[in-house]
Amino acid sequence: MSPSPPHTNLNQIIIVLVEPQNPANIGGVVRAMMNMGLSQLRLVRPKRYDPAMISAAAHRSEAFQKTIRFYETLPSALKDVNLTVAASNRIRRLGSEALTPKTLAPLLLAHTQVGSPAILFGREDWGLPNEVVQRCHYQVSIPTHSDYQSLNLAQAVLLIAYDIWQAATADQAFLPHTIDPKDPPATETEFNDALESILNVLERTGFFKPGQEAAKRIKVERLLRRTRPTAGEAGLLRAMGYVLERQTQEFHKR
Repeated sequence: MSPSPPHTNLNQIIIVLVEPQNPANIGGVVRAMMNMGLSQLRLVRPKRYDPAMISAAAHRSEAFQKTIRFYETLPSALKDVNLTVAASNRIRRLGSEALTPKTLAPLLLAHTQVGSPAILFGREDWGLPNEVVQRCHYQVSIPTHSDYQSLNLAQAVLLIAYDIWQAATADQAFLPHTIDPKDPPATETEFNDALESILNVLERTGFFKPGQEAAKRIKVERLLRRTRPTAGEAGLLRAMGYVLERQTQEFHKR
């Protein structure tokens, strides 16, 4: 077995299962994560959770199961995350940039140096909703044979985790070093605070026309998310929105 990677933080990478339906599939995911050195699993509204079924699929996983965290909403599961990736093979018109697991791996590892990136997996029957995929920084798609593209949940996690493990245990020289530890990527909480500040002032100034608000809000979010702001830049955007809103309020008082 390969030794644990010396210069990366695999334990910073978060796997998020959104509304998983079958405890046996959760067990398969736990087994895949343990195979590849990943240790953070978050579950959003699982239909059923059965430790015995998980143990049957992933032997000696009792200690791992004690670390699994449960959430009622996806935003609460992502509030401390600095990069969000949607696992889906369906390419959306308004979706984020699609990467393969191999190209995604070094990007994830770079973000572990300053925080916690997350990969999101949807329900077994229909995957992730479009609105969730649209709000992620990237989409990861697993190339499969065109005649049969469907993967089960544990298979998808294992294939992506394998490329992460391979990248983590390879020569560290290729990892990108463009992230500044003094000003790391904004967390979801920091980004969403900035986004709401900008959207609020745009709404107050009449930027959103009747019937266009929902689509324009998505486009503004996509534009800002694509810039992948740092924590400092997100704070700057938030401050800009607050100042512009105050000025707008003062203008309307005159």
